[in-house]
Amino acid sequence: MRLMRISSHASRATTLVAAVGVLGAVFAIRTAQAAAGAPAGPAVRTPVSTNAAPAKPEALKSVFVIPAAPQEGRDPFFPESTRLRPVMRVAAPNAPPAVPELELKGISGAANLRLAIINNRTFGSGEEGEVICNAGRVRVTCMDIKDDSVRVSINGQERVLHLRAKF
Repeated sequence: MRLMRISSHASRATTLVAAVGVLGAVFAIRTAQAAAGAPAGPAVRTPVSTNAAPAKPEALKSVFVIPAAPQEGRDPFFPESTRLRPVMRVAAPNAPPAVPELELKGISGAANLRLAIINNRTFGSGEEGEVICNAGRVRVTCMDIKDDSVRVSINGQERVLHLRAKF
């Protein structure tokens, strides 16, 4: 048995008639509103040409307040960090300033032009420079070089450094 295909021309025609009817009703309503003076819909603004620069929106700024105490919060990026917490430092009792420990390591050169090695830095007679020692960097002036000793000025204080006897 062969199935017959039912033509849908009638249903298409009905839909077309309904659409024309709806459009006609909308047109009639708009015409009535225009005749009565009521606005037909949302007003369309035409762009106005000006020389003024367009207004720029203000950029929002992030605000992060560093907490002073653990009760105020914690660092959101490093929650276990204690780097923002104040460290209680105990002041050392009035300790005397460290005395620079200088060591004369060697003397070389002729009798009229001697060189002295003090803490791995070479000095000539009358030369001034910085030396690294236990007290940090110290300004040393080599005043006089003899056969087995050197007279130096350390931060304004004179000292005599002797060569250590080698066994």
